Amino acid sequence: MHCGDCVNSTIGAEPVRETLADRLRRVRAATFAGRDEEIALFRSALHRDGPVCGFAVLYIWGAGGVGKSALLRRLGDEAEAAGRVVVRVDAHSIERSPAGFAEATGEARKPGRILLIDTFEAGQGLEGWFWDDFLPGLPADTLVVVASRHQPDPTRSRDPEWSTAVHVLRLGELSRADAAELLRRRGVPASLGESLYAFAGGHPLALVLAAEVAGRNAADVGHWPPHEPAIKMLLDRLVGDLPSAGHRRALEICAHVMVTREDLLRSIFGERGAELFAWLREQPFIEAGRHGLRPHELVRDLLIADLRWRDPEEWRELQKQVRPYFVERALTATGPDMLTHVAALKYLHRYGDTLARFITWRGRGEVYEDAYRPEDRDAVLRMAGELDGPEGATLVDFWLRRQPEAFRVCRRPGFEEPVAYVCWLRLYHPDTLENATDPVIGDVWAHVLETAPPRPGTKVAVQRFINVRGGEPEVEPLSDLLFMRGAALCMREPDLAWTYLLMPNPDFWEAAFDYLGHVRLTGDLAAAFAHDWQAIPVRPWLDTLQERLLHGPNAPSYRPAATVPSRPDFERAVRDLLRTWRHRPSVEANPLINTALGGEGPLADRVEALRGAVEEAVDAMQGTARGDKLHRTLAVTFFHGTLTQEAAAERIGVAFGTYRHRLAAAIDEVAEELWQRATGVSG
Repeated sequence: MHCGDCVNSTIGAEPVRETLADRLRRVRAATFAGRDEEIALFRSALHRDGPVCGFAVLYIWGAGGVGKSALLRRLGDEAEAAGRVVVRVDAHSIERSPAGFAEATGEARKPGRILLIDTFEAGQGLEGWFWDDFLPGLPADTLVVVASRHQPDPTRSRDPEWSTAVHVLRLGELSRADAAELLRRRGVPASLGESLYAFAGGHPLALVLAAEVAGRNAADVGHWPPHEPAIKMLLDRLVGDLPSAGHRRALEICAHVMVTREDLLRSIFGERGAELFAWLREQPFIEAGRHGLRPHELVRDLLIADLRWRDPEEWRELQKQVRPYFVERALTATGPDMLTHVAALKYLHRYGDTLARFITWRGRGEVYEDAYRPEDRDAVLRMAGELDGPEGATLVDFWLRRQPEAFRVCRRPGFEEPVAYVCWLRLYHPDTLENATDPVIGDVWAHVLETAPPRPGTKVAVQRFINVRGGEPEVEPLSDLLFMRGAALCMREPDLAWTYLLMPNPDFWEAAFDYLGHVRLTGDLAAAFAHDWQAIPVRPWLDTLQERLLHGPNAPSYRPAATVPSRPDFERAVRDLLRTWRHRPSVEANPLINTALGGEGPLADRVEALRGAVEEAVDAMQGTARGDKLHRTLAVTFFHGTLTQEAAAERIGVAFGTYRHRLAAAIDEVAEELWQRATGVSG
């Protein structure tokens, strides 16, 4: 028998009591999760029995809180268990000079020692001396382990004298399994595991702190939101002190945007942008990729959460500061990077309250978007049948034959068969065969012609089908790609009059498309969301989205500066206003809303004022035979819901040519009356 303070002993032998140091080592081993590969690497050097056992220095580097110190303690335990003497040094707590460093490590000059140096970044200025003078003076059988936030001087790995003696190891995150094991060992209920992992990922310090804070409030079963004390503690450990306010701003920008390039920082900081970009690139919590720099996701989330809590107005200013850069690139990019630039612009909405529920922004190349090929036909039709049955597959087949270029597919790397597809039809005029074969398209054209017919040379784009593995799209990286394709079309398609999106699950997606300025229709088009680009063009639309991000989804629509358009533009706006009379969003976006005709006050009041001014101008035409004819022509055409001009001419009872002449004269008179009211100038 033995108690908790002793270890097993042979019968008749004196019990061997466990020391406090032994107990601490045992506890650390019991609570240490993961890092098996790193420990095995150290053991190979310790026992000189592995494929890389020849190194004398193991240099471990990584972001603050990633587990370097914990790993160092565990390696020390391994060495002591093997009978080696361990010398532990914390560079934070010694004099940062060659003499101070030599004094703190004096014991390491004896043969067979294991030297563990933690927080080496605190004495990184001694690095040249450390490699050239300190290490060569140690006994040949000394094994040195260094832990730092910064990678070693790259010239050392290229130096023939050191390249075989030094093994550099970047310490990354724990795997999901190791993270789950760490939480389990710390007594975290399984119901909280997913919530904590969603916040901290595989970051050991974040997991430990989150587990500790969550354990204090057992009432939060199944959910643990980070709060300010935890956020500040983590930021202090992960990021540390920053050199200047400019460095902090550059880091906040890097956290706010999808990727950071030097030209973005140069557009904000001028020539200093190059210096700040170089500094960001050196940080251990920053990764460099093909499109630029991105921070560790935990650091990103903590920085934004801290800024929004600490200074919400400054967060809004940061958003305004970076947005023009991404708008211009999204609107002008060409080639395969176009979707990347569109996604980077949409990424600015990641921290809003609406789009964050519908886009993951988590894609890591699991799927990619590609053009439809003839050999994809069978897979696409099979998915169509799985979602909508034989009738649905027949419709997809019809459009595959008619507009194959309208289809885009998603594939997984290494596999040719599509796992999803989307179809964006381009329609220039009603087609009898198309409307008869696909009645939904007939309904779309009826809505277009009744609400705001396209101007000559423009087109209607319809997202007719969207399908993910034979089912409805869900919020996942795959649906992100399809979403970005739609956003790119809205922003980049030339001569676009309308977009209509048909969604298999419109109730679920309604909040997202409402935020994006696409109105859900009713009746036979209850699954459709529509936007009139003639009434609200791309840039005003993007400005409206910006206001909704900064001030909430109910922020007023974008309102340009109040100016009176030129006379030709004014007359064009009058014609557009009459043509879109029954479509309120188009009235709200009409330039006349910002003239004296709309007046001041809330948008709803200005809409009513503008409509009232138009109605008065139309009614003022009455009183003469000619005026009555012009008045009736306008009323039948725009206010009585007549679908086509041919039908209006028939209702009035005149030849179509006579009708067209009267309509032009009536619009001219209304425009003249409204021009005088808006400017006080006649003619």
